Amino acid sequence: MNELKMFGTIKWYKKNKGYGYIIGADEELYFFELVNCVNSNDIFASGDIVEFIPKIGELDFATKVEKIEKR
Repeated sequence: MNELKMFGTIKWYKKNKGYGYIIGADEELYFFELVNCVNSNDIFASGDIVEFIPKIGELDFATKVEKIEKR
């Protein structure tokens, strides 16, 4: 089964905590953690463009987050 990827923009990211939020192309807010990123060496900043797989539930979250473009 193919999982649909989505583009989004980092709203904010707390480096010391290892988590943040993405605003998806669908304008929804997605929580993500560094452990759910493709490259755990990525450092995210507000405005970075990312690609991710959205998981919808009680709390929408993002998996397989990958930085595409720096802002």
